[in-house]
Amino acid sequence: MPALTRGSARTLRPPTRRGTRSMDALHTEIDNPLDLLAGHQLLSDAARPAPEPACTCGHPLCPAGAHRPAATRIFLIERHPVVSAGLRSVLAPDPDLAVVGSATDPAHALAAVHRARPDLVLLGRGSGLDADLAAVAALRRPEGAPGARVLLLRRAETTTEASRILLAGGSGCFPLDLPPDRILDAVHLAAAGATLFLPAPTPLRPHPAPAERPLDQVGLTDRERQVLTHLALGLSNAEIARRLTLAEATVKKHLTHAMRKTGQSDRLRAALYAVRHGLTG
Repeated sequence: MPALTRGSARTLRPPTRRGTRSMDALHTEIDNPLDLLAGHQLLSDAARPAPEPACTCGHPLCPAGAHRPAATRIFLIERHPVVSAGLRSVLAPDPDLAVVGSATDPAHALAAVHRARPDLVLLGRGSGLDADLAAVAALRRPEGAPGARVLLLRRAETTTEASRILLAGGSGCFPLDLPPDRILDAVHLAAAGATLFLPAPTPLRPHPAPAERPLDQVGLTDRERQVLTHLALGLSNAEIARRLTLAEATVKKHLTHAMRKTGQSDRLRAALYAVRHGLTG
């Protein structure tokens, strides 16, 4: 709980130059049941403005803090309070990150997210990938945070899952078992506009084609073998018919039987089968 109190207090300041943005952050934090435990500390700290660090650019006319970038505003959605508190303790020491709100249920977080106007939403793992993708889609709607980037706190096991996350509007994902420094790196990269998947998902490999039956086991007749051989030489049905002195319909019938026996679905595959099995010499 000390980490939660310190992290929350550091992200909230009274309305000075930022005006209503800090008040929005304060209300969002106090609305969170977890933060009610630290509410008195938050309010007392907010009453004492923290001094802004002086700018170090060295220009005599530069006002203090003029070049200091605004902190990235982060909203946490995590069902487990202990996990949420641990994540806050990782983010809190970084002066470039500010947790402006949190919630435990994505379905009831949209109003708070909309008020907080975060730059980045960290979405904890739910009951399954489909539920998480539905939550991402909801967050991207106008009543949520359409301008925010969303990172899922889970692994993408395959490239197919990674593609689904991107199509739903997410900016990637990472699991919470990463070292703290890698979590901070991931958050900063996502805030800067990067798409990331940590660790890299496993590419799906196509299923190997079933082994072909040897030519002497497929039961081709002599005519079917002859038709297949001429097909592999690039001849049409009409040309094969002239070569073998057959009707074109008869050639088509023999070819159909040969393709069925060898398990080939079209003329090109049947011709390649004939070449692979030495019918063309």
